[in-house]
Amino acid sequence: MKYIGKAIKRKIDPRLIKGNGRYIADLNVPGTLSAAFLRSPHAHARIKSIDLDQARELPGVAAVYGPEDGKDFPSLPILFPHPKLVPVTQRPLDSVVHHVGEPVAMVIASNRYIAEDAIELITVEYEPLPAVAHLDDAIKNDAPLAHQHLQSNVAAHFQQSVGDAKAAMEKAPIVVHHKSRIGRVSCLPIETRGLLAKWDDNGSEPMLEVYAATQSQHEMRSILAKLLSMSENNVKVIAPDVGGAFGAKAIFYVEDFLVSWAARRIKAPVRWIEDRMEHMMSCIHEREQYHEASLGVSEDGKIIAVIDHMLANNGAYVPWGIIVPIMTSSLIPGPYKVPNYFCDAKVIYTNTVPLAPFRGAGRPQAALIMNRLLDQAAKKLHMDPVEIRRRNFIQADEFPYRTGLTSRDGSPQIYDSGNYEKVLNDAVELSGYSDWRKWQQEEKENGRYIGIGVASCIENTGFGSFEGATVRIETSGDLTVLTSAATQGQGHETTFAQVAADVFDLQLEKVAVRQGDTSLITYGTGTFASRMGVLVGSAVYKAACVLKDKALQIAAERLNVVKEELIIKEGTVIWMKEPTYTLTLGALAREAKGLFPGTTFPYSVSPGLEATEYFAPKAASVTGMTDIAVVEIDPESCAIQILDYTSVHDNGKLLNPLVVKGQVQGGISNGIGTALYEEIVYDNQGQLLTSTLMDYLVPSSYEVPEMKIGHVETPSPLNPLGMKGAGESGTIPVPAVIQSAVEDALRDWNITLETIPVKPAHLKMLMRNAKRTVGSL
Repeated sequence: MKYIGKAIKRKIDPRLIKGNGRYIADLNVPGTLSAAFLRSPHAHARIKSIDLDQARELPGVAAVYGPEDGKDFPSLPILFPHPKLVPVTQRPLDSVVHHVGEPVAMVIASNRYIAEDAIELITVEYEPLPAVAHLDDAIKNDAPLAHQHLQSNVAAHFQQSVGDAKAAMEKAPIVVHHKSRIGRVSCLPIETRGLLAKWDDNGSEPMLEVYAATQSQHEMRSILAKLLSMSENNVKVIAPDVGGAFGAKAIFYVEDFLVSWAARRIKAPVRWIEDRMEHMMSCIHEREQYHEASLGVSEDGKIIAVIDHMLANNGAYVPWGIIVPIMTSSLIPGPYKVPNYFCDAKVIYTNTVPLAPFRGAGRPQAALIMNRLLDQAAKKLHMDPVEIRRRNFIQADEFPYRTGLTSRDGSPQIYDSGNYEKVLNDAVELSGYSDWRKWQQEEKENGRYIGIGVASCIENTGFGSFEGATVRIETSGDLTVLTSAATQGQGHETTFAQVAADVFDLQLEKVAVRQGDTSLITYGTGTFASRMGVLVGSAVYKAACVLKDKALQIAAERLNVVKEELIIKEGTVIWMKEPTYTLTLGALAREAKGLFPGTTFPYSVSPGLEATEYFAPKAASVTGMTDIAVVEIDPESCAIQILDYTSVHDNGKLLNPLVVKGQVQGGISNGIGTALYEEIVYDNQGQLLTSTLMDYLVPSSYEVPEMKIGHVETPSPLNPLGMKGAGESGTIPVPAVIQSAVEDALRDWNITLETIPVKPAHLKMLMRNAKRTVGSL
């Protein structure tokens, strides 16, 4: 019963499709009160006074808290410190606010309606302070300071380099330049943030139980215990069904602390569900970076040097350090051999919502920079964009490949395995690239503006530090798998069951996977960074193998045979010399528990048939991908239609091709939003102009095209199953390939596109200002 590599439908889907999901808002805990927050209308201001009395007097209100209650609250911890970072983390209910939407007061009431009514009764007198929202303004010498105690708005300034890029660039015969202004986006999961905290001090020790829409229940437990001065043993965090996350729920927010603190303070369960406007103005954003980059190539298109200058908007605080710009700086070279590279990165504080990893986490920006530089070089050399990529790939026999750069954890960046040229070639074939090029020329005569884009890039996946799993054989003969994972739709309950079932040659229906609960397994990290398949899948495999060996040892002693002569087939241990000598897994589980109380345990192994193992990778496993897009531009409206989309990925050995396909398709949909539609916009004073889904445009099923998805499997040597991550790789090439295709469609205007998202209104302006060169290529 080999399950690994089979396309098996997800176990969870029927339950969710029937509406039987169990989310934070569905939990029914008797006596639960509701929380609501008053949020700052100012981007930067000091609270001079606040009147909470009328709100407290409203019938149904249990408590109201403001800056006076929060004066002794600790600031949130910095999770990813960096020697170049000047960290500023958020303090709950601070008397100074640093972005629109920051909480300034909290109401606890019998229901959300009363809580919201009480919010309206709170009167606040603000002293507005100078605010800065845009990167262009924040870097000026006389810019307002996002934080008055700092000397500048620079949160961090660091470089990445290999070789001597400046000297090499001066000697390069062909040099091209490209600017990129990448807009910020919202993570926008369909379920917003939320949690329900319950305090219980009736037992021998007080307990805090928190149900949270989180990607990192173990990390949340650790932070809550620290902030509330409790032992982690007295804090339990459970993630029930979580309706998407994409990075938004990996962060620990001040609301998480405040709701838990309030539950302890008033000794009652408290629930808070974020509304959509709150999500837009207080949940993390991502993507916003400005780049000025140069590429030097030889006359035959070989890369000589790359230089990039990056400005990255950090927002008001650093909830996850400077992970995103570090990722961008280290991954701009991508799958290409870049002998000389230099990146100068400045991370800037502004009075806006903090930025932190969103699906792709700095990699789409890196892919955009390198691929658009290669497009410009190909254009200058009159070379096909596919060919210039092919000439610069790291070759399959050059792995492991040392880039000379530093990875996000400070270790040397090494690519473990790959075959980038095959990925490109498969994409060219699957897409029908040559036929599209011919059709493009034919349709040009008919006045149609058809463009074709190509982008090849990578994702470093499966980061540590570790994840764990327990595998147990029940007396029924079924398997139970307990993991440190938390799912938001990735299909863990299917893929992890496939791994365990494979080891025991057991029917998939006999494997139950439990996750998202700190009481299941002691240690864990979180579901992010395309790491669950690699880390938890490997932990499940290791635990299952250890457990299998233990089961065979008990069987060997019970049957009085040699362990090496036993096999497990369809859930039964069989002696190969005499197939009638058998023991079921259920019988072995009963043996492992001891026959009767008070009897001597007869086996040489420890009692019980379960094993716990952790997997800590030595480095990231690196995926490769190539996307090819065909677009058409309407000459009147400049509306952009995607006619064809092809994506080929190398995600290592696939646990479940159907699940991976879904991840890639979802990632591409995310990427199309970034490339063409989605943008969070602030005015100069830090006022959010896109606070609803009427202002913030999201692609629908109509805008997302049918996709041709292909796979190349290059196993990773870094884990026992040869896996690489797949959760984010679909997103990464999309802005680059779409911008490339749109620019190709307008090549007669000699337009260079520099902004993401690519918007029709902007195209119209560029075309109006450009001089069309008829017949140019």
